[in-house]
Amino acid sequence: MNAKLRVLLIGGVVGSVVGALAGWIYYNTAAVEVDAEGHEHLPAMAPGYAVKLGLGLLGVLKMLSG
Repeated sequence: MNAKLRVLLIGGVVGSVVGALAGWIYYNTAAVEVDAEGHEHLPAMAPGYAVKLGLGLLGVLKMLSG
């Protein structure tokens, strides 16, 4: 296996783990809403918060890249 493929596979695994962790944290911190039929819904993330989160993630990736 060459280095490029190995880096892409490791990055994909790390990215999926980080994404799953982020979803778990969001689920545990957000207030779950229940509708009249008993279905659970999570509230939508505020756009400003999503932008701040994305920019913070880009900053972390930039620090990791060198």
